[in-house]
Amino acid sequence: MRFKRLWGVAAILIVVGGFFLLSNRKEEQKEKVVEKIARPVKYITLSAPDVVLRRVFPGKVLASKTADLSFRVSGPLIELPVKKGEPINKGDLVAQIDPRDFKVQLMNAQSALNNAKAQLSAMRAGARREEISALSSQVASAKAKLAEAEADYKRMERLFKEGVVAQVDLERSKTTYEVAKGEVNAASQELQKAKSGARAEDIAAMEATIQGLESQVQAAQSALDDTELKAPFKGIIAARYVDNFQSVQKDQPIVSLQNLEEVEIVISIPEQDIMKFRLNTSLGVSSSFEAAPNTQYSLVFKEISTEADPQTQTYAVTFTMPYPKDIVVLPGMTANVEFTGQNGAHEVKGFAVPSIAVVPGEGTTHFLWIINEETMTVHKVEVYIHSYQGDMVIVGGNITVGNRVVTAGVNYLAEGDPVTFLSPNE
Repeated sequence: MRFKRLWGVAAILIVVGGFFLLSNRKEEQKEKVVEKIARPVKYITLSAPDVVLRRVFPGKVLASKTADLSFRVSGPLIELPVKKGEPINKGDLVAQIDPRDFKVQLMNAQSALNNAKAQLSAMRAGARREEISALSSQVASAKAKLAEAEADYKRMERLFKEGVVAQVDLERSKTTYEVAKGEVNAASQELQKAKSGARAEDIAAMEATIQGLESQVQAAQSALDDTELKAPFKGIIAARYVDNFQSVQKDQPIVSLQNLEEVEIVISIPEQDIMKFRLNTSLGVSSSFEAAPNTQYSLVFKEISTEADPQTQTYAVTFTMPYPKDIVVLPGMTANVEFTGQNGAHEVKGFAVPSIAVVPGEGTTHFLWIINEETMTVHKVEVYIHSYQGDMVIVGGNITVGNRVVTAGVNYLAEGDPVTFLSPNE
C-alpha cells in the first residue's frame, strides 16, 4: 500500500515537472521569435556643418498671361494661318471669317443713312418751286376726281330711289366718292407743307432716325472688323481648337494664346524656409534651365500663396522674368530657382551627406536614418535639402555634429530596427 502511494506521488511530480519544462521552452521560443536580427549597415559621422550661401528649388514654367481668343460674330472661316507652337506678334492675323455678308449689311445700313440725311436736308431747305407746282397739279387732279365721284354718287342715289340700281351699286359709288375726298385732303396737306416748310417735330423725328441709322452703320462696321481675329499680344499658339473652313459661333474659342513677353516660374517652399528667406529683401533670386544650365536669369518676386498645400505643407511662390532671347522657354518646362545671399547675408548651415542616404518621405519631405549608439537602433529624422553638390546633398534639420547617418541599406530599415556596423572594408 505504501509502495503504491510512492508511485502515485512520483507520477504527479513527473507530470508537474513536464508541464513547467514545456512552458519554459515555449517562452524561450516566443522570445526567439520576437527578437529581431540586427542588420549590418554602413554609416558616416556628421562633422562640422558646411556654410551654404545658396538654395536651389525645382520650379515649373508658366505663361504669365493666357487667353482663349474668339470671334464676336459667327460665320465660316476662310483664313486660319496659325499652327500650334507657332510664335506670333501683336496684331498678327490669327483667323478670319468670310466677310461678304457683313459687307452687304454695312452697305445697306450706309445707304439707308444717306437717304435719311438727304430727306432731312430737303425738309430743312423747304420745297422747290417745281415741287409746289407739281403738288398744285395733284390737288387740282384730286378735286376733279372728287367732282366726278360726287356727281356719280348723286346720280346713283336718284336711280336707287327710282329702283333702277341695286343697293350694292349705290354703296360702291359712295365708297369711290369718300376715297376721292380723302385724296383731295391728302394732296392739299402736302401742298400746304410745301408752301409753309417742314414742321419742327418732323425735323426732330428725322434727326432721331438718322441717329439710329448711324448706330446701325457703326454696328455693321464693327461686325465687319470683327471678321478678323488678331493677336492682342505677342505670344505663342498653345492650342488650336478648330480647322479652317469650319463654321464657328461667336465666343467659340479658336486658339489659346500664351504671353511670351514675360514668363512665370512657380516653386514650392517648405514652411521653415519661408521663415528664413525674406524673398523681397537682400536675397538674389535667379533661375537656370535645362537648355542653358550654366546661365542664370534674374527673377522678380511676384506673389506667395497664403495657404500651405494640405498634403506637402509647402507654399507656392511665384516669380517673373522677361522672356529669354537666347533659348526657348515654354510653359510646362522645369527650372532650377536659386536663392543666393548677398555679402554673406542669410548664410545657411547644412551637412553634406551622400545622396543615397536621403530617403524620400511623404509629399516633398525627406529624412535620414540616425543610429542611436546606446541601443544600436535606428530612427528617422526629417531633413530639408539645401542644395546638391555632385553625389552629395547639403541637408539641414534636427541633426547635429556627431550623429551617425546610415548610408547603405536605407530602404530596408524600419523605425527602431537594430543594426550593427559594417567594417570599412565590407
